[in-house]
Amino acid sequence: MLRGMAASSSHDDGAPTGPYQVVARRFRPQTFQEMVGQDEVLQSLRVALQQQRVPHAFLFSGSRGVGKTTSARILARCLNCEKGPTPEPCGQCAACRSILDGSNPDVMEIDAASNNLVDDVRRLRESVGFATMQSRYRVVILDEVHMMTKSAFNAFLKTLEEPPPRVVFVLATTELHKVPETIRSRCQVLLFRRVGETDLVRRLRSIADREGGAVADDLLAEIAGSVRGGVRDAETALERVLPLLRAHGAAFDLAAYRTLVARVGLDATIGVVEQLLQGDAKAGLHFARDLQQHGSDEREALGEIVEVLRWLLLLKIDGADSGLVPVTGALRQRLEALVATAEPNRLDAMVGAGLLGRERLRRLEDRGAVFEVALLRMAQAGALPTLADLLAEVRAGGGAAAPAAVAPTRAAPRFGAAAVPAPGGASGGGGGGAGAALAPRSAAPAAPGTGDLKARTLGLLRDRALLQATFELCKVDGPTAGDVVVVTLHSERKMHQDRLQSPVVQQELAKAVQDAAGRPVKVEFRVANAGSGEAEGALGGGAPPQRHEIGPTAKRVVERFRGRVVQVNPEDRIGEVPPPAAEDDAPPAPLPGDAEG
Repeated sequence: MLRGMAASSSHDDGAPTGPYQVVARRFRPQTFQEMVGQDEVLQSLRVALQQQRVPHAFLFSGSRGVGKTTSARILARCLNCEKGPTPEPCGQCAACRSILDGSNPDVMEIDAASNNLVDDVRRLRESVGFATMQSRYRVVILDEVHMMTKSAFNAFLKTLEEPPPRVVFVLATTELHKVPETIRSRCQVLLFRRVGETDLVRRLRSIADREGGAVADDLLAEIAGSVRGGVRDAETALERVLPLLRAHGAAFDLAAYRTLVARVGLDATIGVVEQLLQGDAKAGLHFARDLQQHGSDEREALGEIVEVLRWLLLLKIDGADSGLVPVTGALRQRLEALVATAEPNRLDAMVGAGLLGRERLRRLEDRGAVFEVALLRMAQAGALPTLADLLAEVRAGGGAAAPAAVAPTRAAPRFGAAAVPAPGGASGGGGGGAGAALAPRSAAPAAPGTGDLKARTLGLLRDRALLQATFELCKVDGPTAGDVVVVTLHSERKMHQDRLQSPVVQQELAKAVQDAAGRPVKVEFRVANAGSGEAEGALGGGAPPQRHEIGPTAKRVVERFRGRVVQVNPEDRIGEVPPPAAEDDAPPAPLPGDAEG
């Protein structure tokens, strides 16, 4: 167990009197009024203290550096102040001073990451069972509580639910989903949100003024925008800047800060995003090379690119006046200009490629190659066929699209449509076009007088790639005097024949033919004989399909599992069927693996 908390010497003037303390510790808030960005949480704590209805267990959850542990320490002072319990501790009484300098034995701060076993919980239960030494409440702060083992959580349940009198537990975690429900249900859960950039800039400006450093507004905004809502991260970044500001003055500007922290900056990031949106993969590679030469972190740079793409997507969806994008001025105008020419699906694909690259940069060692590949994929995003397009093309029996037919700066056409020739057999640009090259060789030409019906039907199926590809392989005859349309499939591939035999496919195609004909015609489906090209018979309405006999073992399997026979292997793969048993009443031999009895 770890007892004691950091002292805050010379908090008012910011000048340390003893050993140097970092800014994050020296300017740690000592009252709820000094906290930033957590108004809802602090209001809940204030009301509980004012009404003397303080729960015995809290669970503070939030990302790193947003004030969870600081709030727990302030709560301990509020409970034990001589004027308390009060939401405004005096800071002058013996209890407040002892909690501030970490000497109060009744306020324990425990690192649950290293004290996470059952034995540690047992010692904690024994310690809280004793009466307090000099304070009104015993406050136990468990930091990173999600690191406790399952057995330790179970051992802690009873004490957490029914603690001794005057004992308050404050559990803090950055990963709430790892805390068991049994623990959460026994606590009052308070969610700490990320601090907004405006509040962060105000906080940094207050610290800089008290430290005597003249920091430019754009530099503070850069720091606030790069820490993703973490107050401690922002204060740590400011501490790195303050000595350089004292040494160089105004010469240390935003460009110098970006060079110091190897940050790309919003100007350069928007520039490379603009080139990637145009499909300029070469510019992306040169950007990666320059980045590596300056020693910038690839993962952080890719994160900045993803952030700009996210802003573009938000502007595209929410409108140019969206308040979801925290960028103003000339940079906002550049983003709005990019949005006008960007498609949502392309932006979404680029964001996906960037997120995948960031994940791989976290796990793989060859960061330069991973970063370059991520930029290449972002440049090609939306111009390459999707997995759904490829699957549709394979199922339709077509080939791959020619690379020259894919424009690098726009989304490629769907493969289901590209694989089908123009209605009526025309290719639009002569017989050597891409559509003609992708046309299946077994497709039968449309009969005279029926091309219009087939063309109209294909037009109705343009959004149904698989049905369109199947119907393209068919010959359409009719309608006859009796309003009968015969659709004959000319394909030797079994996958096409099985698809046309499906009742669902027949229903969809029949409806499309009727819509194209403009009246309720009767549609018959046939499959052409592979050898002679003649139709074998109507599917579902002609001669019944040939029945195949299966062996006795297969029959028993079908009966036991209540199955049905879909297909029987060809004759050359069926072994000789053994003769039946001499006695009709003889029981069948047991299946392999059957249990006796």
